[in-house]
Amino acid sequence: MYKTKSEHIELRIVGYDEPNNGRELHIAELFINGKNCSDDYFKNKWNRLNFNLSEFIFESDDLNYVFIPAEGDAFVINTQTLSIIYVPPKGGSTLFFKKNEFLNNKIILHYTDESIEVSLD
Repeated sequence: MYKTKSEHIELRIVGYDEPNNGRELHIAELFINGKNCSDDYFKNKWNRLNFNLSEFIFESDDLNYVFIPAEGDAFVINTQTLSIIYVPPKGGSTLFFKKNEFLNNKIILHYTDESIEVSLD
C-alpha cells in the first residue's frame, strides 16, 4: 500500500494479473478520503499497474502530486484539486518502466528505452 503523508490518498495493491504471455501486472485500487475511486480515475477501468515498482515514487516532495503507474495510461493526481493529468501513453509500459521522479512541477518517467518529461502546471 502507498499513502500520501496526509493519508487521504491510498494506492492499494490488491492482486496480481498475467493477462498474456508473461505480462505481469499488479491489480490496484485507488482510495481518496476512504472511498474507492478506481473506476473514476483509471482509464477504461483498467486498474492494472506496471509490475516493476522498486524505484517508483508515489508522492512528490512538495506533496502536491501523486503518480499512478497504470499500465499504458499512467497518470498524476493533483492532491489539492484531485484533477487528473494523464502522461503520454507507453505501449508495453510494464516491460519498460524503470522509475519516475518529480522535479520542479514536472514528472520524469524513465523507461529502458527513453525518458519522458511532463509539465504538471
